[in-house]
Amino acid sequence: MNKDIQFTKHASNMLKERKLTRKLIIDSIKTPDFREDGDGGIWYAIKKVGPRFLRVVISGKKKPYKVVTIYYDRRLRILNGKKETKK
Repeated sequence: MNKDIQFTKHASNMLKERKLTRKLIIDSIKTPDFREDGDGGIWYAIKKVGPRFLRVVISGKKKPYKVVTIYYDRRLRILNGKKETKK
């Protein structure tokens, strides 16, 4: 287990529900395709997985990071090599 990344109970449940692995989530955090900052110490690691984008919601700017939730973001897509949000 990676001590730099912790999972909330909700995030662990989402792993099971969405049939995702901890390895994929850890890889998404360590080497995201995109990263976005949020409010209140929240940030987002976004990783392209096949044709979809996995969004990992993380609390904490310093290790250990806490994974809050994980979901496929249906609003994101790639056009001409750049990330865009569907309107």
